[in-house]
Amino acid sequence: PAASDAPAAAAKNLVILVPNADHGWTGAVMTYAQEKAEEITAAGTYNAKVITSTDPANQISQVEDIISNKSADAVVILPQDNTLEATMKKLAESGIPFVMFDRVIDTVASAAVASVKGDNEGIGIATAERFIANGMKPGDKILIMPGDNSSVPEMRNKGFFDTLLANGWTQEQVDAIKSTAYTGWSRSEGKKLFTEWLETSTVDEISATKWIFTHDDEIAMGILEALKSSDIDQAKKDAFLNAGVNLGTSSGLNEMYSVLKGIHQKDYSAEVAKLGDLFSVTYDPGMIKIAIQDMVDSLDGKTVAQDHVVPVSVVDATNVNDFQGFGDAVSK
Repeated sequence: PAASDAPAAAAKNLVILVPNADHGWTGAVMTYAQEKAEEITAAGTYNAKVITSTDPANQISQVEDIISNKSADAVVILPQDNTLEATMKKLAESGIPFVMFDRVIDTVASAAVASVKGDNEGIGIATAERFIANGMKPGDKILIMPGDNSSVPEMRNKGFFDTLLANGWTQEQVDAIKSTAYTGWSRSEGKKLFTEWLETSTVDEISATKWIFTHDDEIAMGILEALKSSDIDQAKKDAFLNAGVNLGTSSGLNEMYSVLKGIHQKDYSAEVAKLGDLFSVTYDPGMIKIAIQDMVDSLDGKTVAQDHVVPVSVVDATNVNDFQGFGDAVSK
């Protein structure tokens, strides 16, 4: 047959692996990934499909299946956590091109087409700089409420600690900073750990802790919910509310933006009025679209930045209307 009668080359399979929606941020990642996958598939050159995983073991088996069945020509992955390291090494060795999004496993980063992430260190830097501008002094009592054991909290803390060290803090003072257990990015766990911190601290310790760095808006919402509840000792709640706490958080949850706008239906205005400061540093789940586009661009023969960091902004009551949050807005 003439060349023109030959069947068109089959579209290449691009598989996007993301965790199940366990909280607002990953839920938004999943939605944005789906939108981008549909857009790419409609364009015809690639067949893009989003596959979610329930836990690290589930995601590991998905990657192993792709390697053994060669069922994808390219992979974009938001790794569940660092337990995927050995599997990601196998993916790198398989020759299937991949882009890592958000949680970057350092040992395979040099083999990736790109690692796309928000500026996690930038979140820590912006938070520390804001605290310092608000009067935080070396040795002040700080409480950190971290996310999990992945690269994300490590980098957020690194940016935070490095900024303190560059502003007169000693290593000993940095090492003395208190941290709760991992919140798992969960509002309910954040609420529980914050309540436990109040219960196990003295009124004096609570009054002296004026700087709180949570790694996510869900965790900060847990703090606000705890302050609204009646299961906290009143003297300790008062000590906290009268301390003029500066609460720094991040991600861009619409609900937190509703709090900053003063329109949240639960009305946190009394609690927020008692805070010295409340701000949220951006970490946009829409960045997954950038990660997928980087993979497509690479497949199309374009050059992409291997270390692709998306810059951050600080959002507070004065500029919140300039930002698009994710998840449902909770307004009156």
